[in-house]
Amino acid sequence: MKVARRQFSPAPETAGDARLFVRETLRDWGVEHATDDIILLVSELVTNAVIHAESVLELTVRRLPDAVEVVVADRVPDRAVPQAGPLAVDTSPSKENTRTGGLGLALAAAIATSWGVSYSKEDKAVWFRIQDETAEGEGELAPPLPVRPARRRPARPAPWAALDAALTARLALPDLLDRTVEYARSALGGDAAYIALATTDETEWEVRAATGLTTGTWRKFRSRTEETFPSVAPAPGAVINDDLMIARAHRGRLSQAGMRSLVTAPLIVDGRITGLIGVASRRIRHFGDTAARRLQEGADRIALPMERARLAEVELARRASLSFLAEASDLLTGTLDEQMTAALAAQLITSRLGSWCAVHTTSELGVSRLMHTMHSNENYNDVLRTLLTELPPPEQREPRPLWSAEILTAAGLGDELTLELAESPGISVPLVAHGQTLGRMTLGKDAGEDFTREDVDVVDDLARRVSSAMENARLYAGQTSMSEALQRSLLPAKEKEPAIPGVDHAVFYRPADERTVVGGDFYDLFATDGRWCFAIGDVCGTGPEAAAVTGLARHTLRALAREGFSPEHIMRRLNLAILEENTSTRFLTMLYGEMTPMGPGGGMRIRLVSAGHPLPLKLNQKGEVVPLATSQPLLGAFEDVDFFTETIEVASGDVLLAVTDGVTERRNGDAMLGDDGLTKVFSHCSGLTAQAVIVRLDRDLEEFAPGGHTDDTAMLVLRFL
Repeated sequence: MKVARRQFSPAPETAGDARLFVRETLRDWGVEHATDDIILLVSELVTNAVIHAESVLELTVRRLPDAVEVVVADRVPDRAVPQAGPLAVDTSPSKENTRTGGLGLALAAAIATSWGVSYSKEDKAVWFRIQDETAEGEGELAPPLPVRPARRRPARPAPWAALDAALTARLALPDLLDRTVEYARSALGGDAAYIALATTDETEWEVRAATGLTTGTWRKFRSRTEETFPSVAPAPGAVINDDLMIARAHRGRLSQAGMRSLVTAPLIVDGRITGLIGVASRRIRHFGDTAARRLQEGADRIALPMERARLAEVELARRASLSFLAEASDLLTGTLDEQMTAALAAQLITSRLGSWCAVHTTSELGVSRLMHTMHSNENYNDVLRTLLTELPPPEQREPRPLWSAEILTAAGLGDELTLELAESPGISVPLVAHGQTLGRMTLGKDAGEDFTREDVDVVDDLARRVSSAMENARLYAGQTSMSEALQRSLLPAKEKEPAIPGVDHAVFYRPADERTVVGGDFYDLFATDGRWCFAIGDVCGTGPEAAAVTGLARHTLRALAREGFSPEHIMRRLNLAILEENTSTRFLTMLYGEMTPMGPGGGMRIRLVSAGHPLPLKLNQKGEVVPLATSQPLLGAFEDVDFFTETIEVASGDVLLAVTDGVTERRNGDAMLGDDGLTKVFSHCSGLTAQAVIVRLDRDLEEFAPGGHTDDTAMLVLRFL
């Protein structure tokens, strides 16, 4: 009887070292029968011992007269060995999709002639025997271990039977890939294994799973197929590379990992190569034809399930991208501010597509300006802004570094953080809408990461949406600027309001639509020939047509008042002017009055006309409120209409309030403020200055209906001293 024994530490590379030890031992002994089966079982049992026992283990190989016996012992007898589970898992709805025992023991039960587990105070041992096909005595029999009765060896299962559970369970692609590479390495007695799958556009392959190789080097590694992996050209089957040091294709990556030989097999679905599985060894000429056939058999077995899982993953990624773009569209269309649009774009990109983002805008004169920057690591924000300000990035759609070290050094930006940013991959795409360049969106990832082709496609789509949102923001800003300018032209400038002796006055105006639309309400206050005139009006509707009526009314009113016409004559002429110019049925209500001092006793005499407008209110020092004047026909509705002038007198201490219907029709649900509500609110303003009255009324209106200014609002307060 021949015996070989060696101890191993519980390290990740132990399984590979154990396989090499057993293979060399069997070769020295001249054992050729069932070598692959023995190596496979050794790999699984040693791996189980490393994972579950986490102690020094001893591997013993015995050459018995008619069998080979292998014992894997560890020094943790109190940790029981899991019961052997089936190779395949029942995936029916009534069964849980779980394995009840270890894969190593399941394989031992399926492959070995006999096997068992023994315990002592110091250790526990898992052993198996594989009997020779023909008895060839080579010494005395070793004392038998406690074994179950020998049984007739069943037919050996297919080499890849252990993956049946994973294949039928329809695992997620990452789990399926990890299981496959582990089993491929064990099945062929290799030291490393990897799987590369085609990318979405099938122009590149990407290493998706690897074992025995540096994770950071191989996971998610991409390259064109003919440049990356040995023997990836379309071939009818597996290909062996006996010495990677002389391999033509990308020899450095595997050899740098210590690998010297390799066997690869293509994954073929419907005549199309969808991927590649490879197993490598640290030994030259480690793989033979048997290993190649076994690997190709496994590749054929997993190709279709792998492709299905890959396509399912692609579909999930596609749906995730569509969901992201839909959410981005909702957020971008929710703002009409260019600065906010840039900030939202940067936040969206750093949350999903890159580590940092910057948005430059280009003016109509072609001047570029850095609008917004964001880095997922706040410590980089200042450095990133300086870099992008000093060196605006060039347009670049292919992911690669945006700046070279030479350019940075020449610009005096050679510090460590800046160099780190410059060396990372980046993309810079233009923001274009209707043929006009609005700016540029630049994004990058951390060093060591990379953009996928899917990432680049999503960036292009997002750039179009950002461009559209930015164009809308610019159009909105232009419209707002125009509206504000037009609105200012329809209201008297504060600095040009006259100082009226004996009168403290204040005005208030708020459009309903937050600057985007010109309001229909207006007020005016001016002096002419010893009189002080005031007006407040409301045009039916808003927008340019209402603004045209407002402008006509205001300028006609001033021209006629300066000619000395009476209030009723002014209203009559203004009515005709509106009827002649207005073709869109825009009506106008207006309160117009002229004030003249009554004499040494103080007070004012007011001549006024209320053309369909809410009547003014007068508040005396006792807090009593009374309406003034009589409501007459509105302007722009009828041709044959007469107006008359009413004269009222106000004393010192009285306050006159004139408002538009945006005040009286203020609503809180079904409740409306109305004339009575305004009278009640105004009655509490006795003793206040004109501006204080405005502030008090605005506050009470907001308390009555928070945020309820759905109509233009104008107020005019005259306090007589």
